[in-house]
Amino acid sequence: MAALAPDLDLREPLSRTAGRGYARVREAVLPGFLRRLRRELEAGPFRRFEGSFGKVRQEIEGFDVVPPFEGFPLLAALARELEELVRIHGRGIRGLATWRVGEVGVARYRPGSIGITPHLDGKWYRRLVAVVTVHGRARFAVCGSRDAADVVEEWWTEAGDLVLMRGPGLAGRRDGRPFHLVEGPRRGTRLSLGFRMPVPRGAGG
Repeated sequence: MAALAPDLDLREPLSRTAGRGYARVREAVLPGFLRRLRRELEAGPFRRFEGSFGKVRQEIEGFDVVPPFEGFPLLAALARELEELVRIHGRGIRGLATWRVGEVGVARYRPGSIGITPHLDGKWYRRLVAVVTVHGRARFAVCGSRDAADVVEEWWTEAGDLVLMRGPGLAGRRDGRPFHLVEGPRRGTRLSLGFRMPVPRGAGG
């Protein structure tokens, strides 16, 4: 069963991500696939992450999965399709020809929770971070700083949405990560996936 929409074109969103730091793509993942994927992911193993790290506050549940994604065949299928499309549609953008999904962060947000206040993704996640909303609806905002009121652009992320964010090394930029926040949903839960290419934290700063 295919995961990504058959007419999905990431050329322009990847170009925008390289230039301004982020892009939103609606209806990127097929609804039927998302329903099956949600059942696979809800089995866990979720852990609670609450409190502060530095100036960032968070209230989420989650876990990380690494290749070969044992026990998560649908997640593995989505990772493979996304990798391939990014490499094909990202031709000409430095860093994307060898982008690989080396880790997927699974996150679940409860209604009324803080979510995650303005933050930068870890600098050890290189070139590109791709976030897929599997289920639910919540406010997502790109910020100009750690100030939650310093909003550059915001939207309500929906099931099937794909958000692309610039990581260090994309298009030759040393950094360029955007500040962003994700709120908890107003009702129900939100389930999301973060596809990342980590490098050892001591490598290259």
